Amino acid sequence: MSIIATAVPRPWSHGRRRARDWAGIRFAEHEVRNLWRHAAVRGGLGEKIFSPSGAVLAVPDITAIHLGPPLRFTIRLRPAQIWEDATEAGRHMANALGVPNVRFTELAPGWIEIQAPTDPAELDEPTRDAADETPELPPRPTRPLSPVVARALARGHRAPTAR
Repeated sequence: MSIIATAVPRPWSHGRRRARDWAGIRFAEHEVRNLWRHAAVRGGLGEKIFSPSGAVLAVPDITAIHLGPPLRFTIRLRPAQIWEDATEAGRHMANALGVPNVRFTELAPGWIEIQAPTDPAELDEPTRDAADETPELPPRPTRPLSPVVARALARGHRAPTAR
C-alpha cells in the first residue's frame, strides 16, 4: 500500500514543529482511511475472506490521499467489483464527511478517484419547483467530524506561498 499525500509540513520548520506537522498529516490520513473503511462496509463493498486465523472484511484500498481542499483520494477496487458498487458506498462516505455528495471519477478500469467538494457552488443543490413545498434536506452526518478532517476540508494543510 503506497501513500501519496500532497500535504507536507512547512519546508522551513524543523524539530518538534515538523514532527508535530507530520503527526497531524498522518492522523488526518488515518481518519480518512477509517471513514472510507466504515463507509465501504456499510455500502456493501466489504468482502468477507476466510482464512485459518479467522474471517476478515476486505475493502478497496486507498492508494493516494490529497488533503488539500477539496479532499480527494484514489481507491483501487478489489477483483470482480465494478464502478456501480463503489458509487453505492458514496452516499455513506458523503454522510460520514458531512457533505451532501461526493464526486466519483473513473481514472482507469478498477481505479476511482473520490472527491468531497468544499465550494458551495460545486454542491448539487436541489432545484425548487413551484409545486414543491418542502425542499429536500441534505443528509446529516452520523457523528461529528474530527477537528483535523474539518480543518483539512476547510483550508488544507499547505500554507499559501507568495511567488
